[in-house]
Amino acid sequence: MQDSAVSQHSLRRNAVGARHLVFFVVAAAAPLTVSAGFLPLGFLVGGTMLPAAFLVAGVAYAIFSVGFTAMSRHVTDAGAFSAYIEQGLGRTAGAGAAMVAWTGYTLGQIGFTAAAGFFASNFLDRFLHVHLSWGLCATVIGLVVAGVSYSKIDVGARVAAVLLILEISVLAVFAVAVWFQGGPDGVPLKVLDPSSWQVPALGGTFLISFLVFIGFEQTAVYSEEVDNSGGAVRKATFWSVGILTVVYFLAAFTILMAIGPSHLTDVLTSGDPSQVVFNLNTSFVSSVMTDAMQLLVITSFLAGSLALQNAGSRYLFSMSRRGLLHKGLSATRGGTPRNAVLLQGGLITAALISFGCSSLNPYTQVVAWTNAPTLFAVLALQIATSVSVIRWFARSGKDLTENRWERTIAPAVSVVVLGVVLYLAVDNMGLLTGTGDTGNALIIAPLVLALIVGVIRGRQTRHHAQEAPAASEVEVGAA
Repeated sequence: MQDSAVSQHSLRRNAVGARHLVFFVVAAAAPLTVSAGFLPLGFLVGGTMLPAAFLVAGVAYAIFSVGFTAMSRHVTDAGAFSAYIEQGLGRTAGAGAAMVAWTGYTLGQIGFTAAAGFFASNFLDRFLHVHLSWGLCATVIGLVVAGVSYSKIDVGARVAAVLLILEISVLAVFAVAVWFQGGPDGVPLKVLDPSSWQVPALGGTFLISFLVFIGFEQTAVYSEEVDNSGGAVRKATFWSVGILTVVYFLAAFTILMAIGPSHLTDVLTSGDPSQVVFNLNTSFVSSVMTDAMQLLVITSFLAGSLALQNAGSRYLFSMSRRGLLHKGLSATRGGTPRNAVLLQGGLITAALISFGCSSLNPYTQVVAWTNAPTLFAVLALQIATSVSVIRWFARSGKDLTENRWERTIAPAVSVVVLGVVLYLAVDNMGLLTGTGDTGNALIIAPLVLALIVGVIRGRQTRHHAQEAPAASEVEVGAA
């Protein structure tokens, strides 16, 4: 079959390249949104050691990516995490992982779209004097995202690329202005010294620094649609981790420099922390550029929502093809899983309408309560994937080109490091959700339910003869 040929249950081959994957996954991480919304919170929680924490997180995720991308050379599936886990730990574990991944990404998309609606509502009210509820704005944005996702994947890649370039450009202008003018305390190089870190604040600091990297692992979700999938996934993954590490570190260091370490506590506690970056941008650049930054925060959330929409719909597609969900969800048109896209978009729209009709605060409650499970889901899946990498390579013989670092050492280190981070995330969950133990249990409940449903479906379909194509392409000995 030609590369361009598309079957009824196959995604469009060679539709995107490594650079498209980078745009998708970095856009999913929403660097401008993180800089404006999460970095002030990170400074409140961890103080001046936040910039260094991003370097630690970047190194940890780079190590995870070693085993992750080694597996991508041999297993090609839109299910990514779940496909790797199935190959290493069995069908039942893979089915549970697939349901957890889809639930985590779907909840994350609800939160991102709600946040976009919240900022869009405020923007329209302030600049155009148009009063629309955040729920209505979020619903419209959700429909736009579903529409873009329904089109060919390269269209979404172009949209993500444009929005990401605008985000990075605004951050770059701010950084240049701060470095050119200088901060009140000069260049705060001392904050990079580990001896100055505050041990009690490490948990919350690493929680924030690891949280904002969520999304880079989505490179493998597009493995069936990418040109030269093994090489492209590997390149895009490491490029994405590197770009996010540099952007987050420089953004945090620049914000700290603009405020000055000696003034950090006063600035963060004397006003609204969510406005700190905007106020700094007005002081160092201009109010006009700040207006542009506020608009781009909306598009930043939109780009992140698009990436999560694509990931969620491709997990639905993959689960359908494996027999875990109705076979209609694995049907494609033009190589796009359009039935899965429509279902994903419909579920998101229904959730946004429901939240919009409630009295919940869209930012402090809806976003926090839906994004916390995303963090826990991805961390747990990364740990399970690393275990699966070790086991799969151990069983696959010695005819593979990967060395011991890729097969065993890096994945084992990842299990330990990410296990510690997951523990810290659970232990500091209240920082994200603002609720007690009962509330936190309810927030995590969808992931537990998803795992149970996935395991049950995995066992029910363990010996099911699929009419659709195999869940994944596994090539032992392929480099």
